[in-house]
Amino acid sequence: MHPPMYSKEWLSSLHPELFYGLRKLQTLHLRSNSLRTIPVRLFWDCRSLEFLDLSTNRLRSLARNGFAGLIKLRELHLEHNQLTKINFAHFLRLSSLHTLFLQWNKISNLTCGMEWTWGTLAKLDLTGNEIKAIDLTVFETMPNLKTLLMDNNKLTTLDSKILSSLTSLTTVGLSGNLWECSPKICSLATWLSGFQGRWEHSILCHSPDHTQGEDILDAVYGFQLCWNLSTVVTPVATTYTAPTTEYTKRISSSHFHMGDKEIPTTAGMVVTTEEHFPEPNNAIFTQRVITGTMALLFSFFFIIFIVFISRKCCPPTLRRIRQCSMIQNHRQLRSQTRLHMANISDQGPYNEYEPTHEGPFIIINGYGQCKCQQLPYKECEV
Repeated sequence: MHPPMYSKEWLSSLHPELFYGLRKLQTLHLRSNSLRTIPVRLFWDCRSLEFLDLSTNRLRSLARNGFAGLIKLRELHLEHNQLTKINFAHFLRLSSLHTLFLQWNKISNLTCGMEWTWGTLAKLDLTGNEIKAIDLTVFETMPNLKTLLMDNNKLTTLDSKILSSLTSLTTVGLSGNLWECSPKICSLATWLSGFQGRWEHSILCHSPDHTQGEDILDAVYGFQLCWNLSTVVTPVATTYTAPTTEYTKRISSSHFHMGDKEIPTTAGMVVTTEEHFPEPNNAIFTQRVITGTMALLFSFFFIIFIVFISRKCCPPTLRRIRQCSMIQNHRQLRSQTRLHMANISDQGPYNEYEPTHEGPFIIINGYGQCKCQQLPYKECEV
């Protein structure tokens, strides 16, 4: 069945029976509308739906039975809405969901209202929200979660119990949060130091001021925030069941593909740390700051002294060098002139000038006559 497209239709509401009877529908696009709510059991007949896009709407909350009937849904897009709270119990009916996109909403709190296991979810994107607190048991329901993106939120710290439940992660995103680099950050630092996966961007301190902009691990070791930092790493083997071959062939005509077969994976780490950390020795920290400041001042004054000495000593020396060079050039010029004159006197004719008696008038009046007579060569004894 050709997937219906309801994108950019400016829909503000959906009739509860709009998708009634569409049992073979596999892909549904409802993005870029003005939907505020999802009617209960709207997708009840969409038993074959595997891709649902509700992004870029105005959804503020999710009903408990809003996704009832979507037993084969693999990918759900809810990004760019106005959701403020997420209770993962509302996704209980999505027993086949693999990827959930919740980025760029206004989510401030994550909870799970009931105990259950969401074994199929492998990727959760919560980037660009306002998350400040996470329930301690939220990620315990997602034992096979491999990618968790929580960049650009308002987290200041993470409890060790939350981190210890993330046993299967291979990719994590925690940059752009308000991390407080104090002893409270030790549980996160311990987990990161033993994490064998990868994180997308650098995780930097936001406060206090003297650690702002520093990498969390660099700050922990550089400022000795965690004195009894200890990590116990225990590999945990898990199995993630990907889509079947029949599923891939069926979806190939509906815009996306998934791999198939059972993929054995090695999970991340189980990290155990102590919750109470002693305060660092302020005397040692103060002594290091004072020592560094004194070294900096000494270097500054030493450079000024070198510049002062150079300005006092170098100019006279340069003047002497220039004077000696000028005298030497002058002597060479005089020697060349004398040699040239000697050559002229040896080779050129001897000219004899005979001034007239009106010579004095030449000086006074500026005119007169002067006779020049060329005589034969004469030999002069020198």
